[in-house]
Amino acid sequence: MPERRGIIRIVIILLLVYALLCFARAGRTAAEMERKAAALGREVGSLEQEQAALERLLAWREDPAQMEALARRELGMVMPGETVFLFAEEAETHSEQTERNPLCRWK
Repeated sequence: MPERRGIIRIVIILLLVYALLCFARAGRTAAEMERKAAALGREVGSLEQEQAALERLLAWREDPAQMEALARRELGMVMPGETVFLFAEEAETHSEQTERNPLCRWK
């Protein structure tokens, strides 16, 4: 009988050690998952900010008044029937702009 009790004690100790190892592994896995969740949460926040910025840019680009202002300022475009007056200072600036962008032509 004493031999049997010793075997039972060894089995119980082995089961306890195994349970502790499994618990420790589960704890490490849970901590790793929490770190990954936090990293993904930060990435989601960053992507949401980027999406909001892109949506603002898209809304700005879809505004006809903004597009007209951009065309006038960057491309030097005018509406049909408008008269453009170039003064000496502006002419120099315009020639520099035309050299940078050959598509920019005053009509």
